[in-house]
Amino acid sequence: MSETALVPATANASPNNAALIPKPTRVPLKGLPPTAFQHPLDRQATESLKKIKGFDWLVKKFIEYGFERIDYITHIGSGIRVGPRQMAMHYAMLRECCDILDVAEPELYVMKGDVNAYTSGHTHPFIILETGLLELMDDDEVMAVIAHELGHIKCGHVLYKMMARAIQPLIEMAGAVGKVAGVGIEAGLSVWDRRSELSADRAALLGMQNAHPCVTMLMKIAGGTTRHVHSLDAEQFLNQARAYKEGLDQKTSNRFYRFLANLGNTHPFAVERARALDEWAVTAEYSDILAGNYAKPLPIPAKMKLCPVCGDTWPLEELFCGKDGTPLPLH
Repeated sequence: MSETALVPATANASPNNAALIPKPTRVPLKGLPPTAFQHPLDRQATESLKKIKGFDWLVKKFIEYGFERIDYITHIGSGIRVGPRQMAMHYAMLRECCDILDVAEPELYVMKGDVNAYTSGHTHPFIILETGLLELMDDDEVMAVIAHELGHIKCGHVLYKMMARAIQPLIEMAGAVGKVAGVGIEAGLSVWDRRSELSADRAALLGMQNAHPCVTMLMKIAGGTTRHVHSLDAEQFLNQARAYKEGLDQKTSNRFYRFLANLGNTHPFAVERARALDEWAVTAEYSDILAGNYAKPLPIPAKMKLCPVCGDTWPLEELFCGKDGTPLPLH
């Protein structure tokens, strides 16, 4: 574990003592492939999704209908773009996370809203932080959120995430064929949507290299308020998460009820995410990544583009990876 595990969250520190808090030392993970940290459930759900009849056709329709362009215009017209001279601290967080996770820098916007963040733009990615999140989270937790969203970009999640958010209008626009194929696709996207979050949570941990702000971020998403933020306890939240898992393990019926409760949710329950992250933080897999023990990608040949999931290269005119069907970047 990096020395950052000993560094407390900075938002609760007195400004007068800020100089006494050591700056975290985080290891840049150059050449980190998404396969090094992708959660097995995410990988499994992705493979299942691509096997659903009509899914590839609907992906092409989504691109054809210009959903991405509409989404981008909406956000650049209604949010504040973060940069070196606009919310510079948050821009510095973005730059650092990009350096650590080895991700090309996306645009970052702040918009009025709830405790929420998301990423959009398959070909031109951008991250949205809503103001409710900035008001509730401390600086380390906001940085963990940014690293989480960069994880979605690195894992090639963004196109499918956009489809999941727009699935109903997409099915309607696709006509009769879309309605027939849409039922299975919507269910498959819903499962994949939740499981993809587990990989992005791992990216948050790799970006911070300290589990504490990642867990407290999830705790605040579960039930944090600005009024009671100082009375929250991360260890108690993790104890709750462990007890929750034990309860599920004791009765098969509990797992069935959890399945029903999760239907339609875009994210797993926060306690499940915290437990999964806490367990992964002490694995050899995580330690090996921090030590640089992962397969580095080969240089991309000229006039080729890289699949973000399997690492294979394909001609520039290809839209999808011929090996696993992952959407390829358009530039």
